[in-house]
Amino acid sequence: MTTVPREFDPAVIEANSSPEDQMYHAEVTFAEPMKSVLENNPEIYFVPPKRGSEWGTWEFRPGSYYDTTTGDKHPAWRDKPLPRATRDIAQLRQDMLRWGYCKIEDALSADQVATIRQRVMEQAEGERLAGIAQKTPSGQNINCCVNKGRCFELLIEQHPSMVQGGPLVEQLVSEALGQGWICTSLIAAISLQGGVPQALHQDQGNAPDSRSPMSVNVLTAISDVDEANGGTLLIPGSHRILSDAVREGRPVGKLPPAINLDAKAGTMIITDGRLLHATGINHTNSPRIVMLNGMQKPWMRQQENWMLSVRPEVLQRASTKLLHRMGYQATTGGQTNEGHGFGARGLPGEAAGATVAFRLAADAGDYIRVGELGPDSSKEDLEAPYTLREVVGAARAGGKSAPVGITGIRIPSGD
Repeated sequence: MTTVPREFDPAVIEANSSPEDQMYHAEVTFAEPMKSVLENNPEIYFVPPKRGSEWGTWEFRPGSYYDTTTGDKHPAWRDKPLPRATRDIAQLRQDMLRWGYCKIEDALSADQVATIRQRVMEQAEGERLAGIAQKTPSGQNINCCVNKGRCFELLIEQHPSMVQGGPLVEQLVSEALGQGWICTSLIAAISLQGGVPQALHQDQGNAPDSRSPMSVNVLTAISDVDEANGGTLLIPGSHRILSDAVREGRPVGKLPPAINLDAKAGTMIITDGRLLHATGINHTNSPRIVMLNGMQKPWMRQQENWMLSVRPEVLQRASTKLLHRMGYQATTGGQTNEGHGFGARGLPGEAAGATVAFRLAADAGDYIRVGELGPDSSKEDLEAPYTLREVVGAARAGGKSAPVGITGIRIPSGD
């Protein structure tokens, strides 16, 4: 019987792994900036323990982050040059850098807004009738919208047929995140009367001291939003306040007061992932709809598990751009499938990293994975129609819509 060396005994390992012995302990247990944010600003987290029906009528209360108002009405902010809706790219850049958000005026036309609003309201009612509505403290969310209407696929793409300001939005997101960014999720956030406000938070949970964002959120107002119906709560400039504090090794002190975001329907608001923000309270009897479309660096894990959740018919008709946004383009460092994708650059339509064929083969029940092989393997095993073999063969042939194992499954070659 082989004796296992004592150094491998879990008890011995634990005895030699006190916090002061562990490498990088301070870094991996780092709790800033939120630790000092909450210590010095407890009101942004601890919402009074009321039921939704007890929130009552809106009334501005100085010092309260949730009973607040819009920037042009708030006594602490009304004299500041906070972002206003514009199509001026230079101004949008300045607003992002200084305040952590910008507002793109008329990014969606009235017709485009109407299309999305109708689909959101129909889907919300359908999910309620089906008993699968995903309720939140603020109302109802519709998750994985890519499965729930062609308009949502086009929204993720920022396609001009659904987002007339798409080219401008994409330029700004590319400047913030660099080329190759991907989508983390698309959610329709519906705030309803009597909802509870959300705690202020950052979407970027890693690299709090980064000098540029690792993620941004594109908020699309499908309703007019303001302080009455739950306009997004945010603290202008907090992206810099928090990252500067972490970088300089000091706690975050008292923060400026929060405001409600105000925007007309059709406005797209790009927010820095480091900006403190939250869902507000809807005091009206009309639903407030905002589409939440997060974008991030391509190496970050996505919120939505697109690999599993997307319907086959969506994948079959998806453009190379949409597939890329959902993470179906592998790079050497991530999202490879049985090794396919090593050496790829993660570019839209790049056959060397296209992985959607594996998912479609699995949907059809024809995904044949490579298993145990060796010198004694049978000819049948060695010559099996492995999906990997056919995907790699198609990629080497140039990915010109080459078949990959079953009828109708092809590597896409373009939009």
